[in-house]
Amino acid sequence: MMLFLAISFLAFIATQSVIAQSNPAFATKYSGIEAENMTQKYKRSHSKDIRPTELFNQQLMKDFPDAKRIDWETASDVYEAEFEIGRTDYKAYYDNNAGLFMYVVEIRESDLPAIVKNTAQARYPKHNFEDIEKIVRRSGIIYKIELEREKDKRDVKALFKEDGNFIKEIID
Repeated sequence: MMLFLAISFLAFIATQSVIAQSNPAFATKYSGIEAENMTQKYKRSHSKDIRPTELFNQQLMKDFPDAKRIDWETASDVYEAEFEIGRTDYKAYYDNNAGLFMYVVEIRESDLPAIVKNTAQARYPKHNFEDIEKIVRRSGIIYKIELEREKDKRDVKALFKEDGNFIKEIID
């Protein structure tokens, strides 16, 4: 019986979507628009795998002390660390000086604030939630939601502010 309880407890812990993290300190020199522009430039570039300097490793561990399975890439003076905390996927974006300017965490629909979920459902009533990302910058939080239309399985990606206000649709 004790073995069953122990296994059940470990299974419960392993399935938790987000493990509490310290609040990482953001580089203060970037506005939300600048952070977005840097990220878009990075995504349009051909990134390459790297072995980061000790400065980057130390900063990532300071910002996300429970990070595991870390992979680093760089392009256009942006450094991206992909990692896991528990069973949750993260991406953290740093500048040349290891200054964090944004991070992204994949979340479940149940972790989406009600105001954002309600706005998305009202705007896209015949769509199902697929992938959801919480984008965190010094200037605030944005939710990127991929929705699939029931009828023809077409996808749409949309951005919402943390107060539920629609920002825009993203066309890939």
